[in-house]
Amino acid sequence: MYRLSLVINEIYNKYLPLATKAGIQLNLDFPDTTTKVKNPEKVKKELDEYVDSALKRAIKGEVSINVFKNRIEIKDSGTVLSTPAKNLLQFNEHIKVTSRVGFGTKVTIKFD
Repeated sequence: MYRLSLVINEIYNKYLPLATKAGIQLNLDFPDTTTKVKNPEKVKKELDEYVDSALKRAIKGEVSINVFKNRIEIKDSGTVLSTPAKNLLQFNEHIKVTSRVGFGTKVTIKFD
C-alpha cells in the first residue's frame, strides 16, 4: 500500500503554477491524508491525465480535486462535453464522467 497523499501532492504541485498562470483557480480538498492505494502509478497516471485535461478545457474559473476514501473527483466549473467526448474519457469501469450545462464536467476515479 502507498500513501495517496504523495501522489496527490505531486500532481497538485505540478499543475498549480500552470493553473495560476492561466488564471484558473486550482483547489484541493483532501481531508484524510492517511488514505492508501494499491496501485499508485495507475492512480497517478489517471489523475495527471484528467487534471491536465480539465485545465486545458477550462477557459477561466476553477478546477477542483476532491479526495474521498475510495475515489477522487476532478471538477471544472465551465466545460460541457458532448456524449462522444465523455465516452472517450470513460475508457474503463472505474472512471465515470458527467457533464452538464451550468455545472461543468466531473471525472470520478475509483480506486481500491
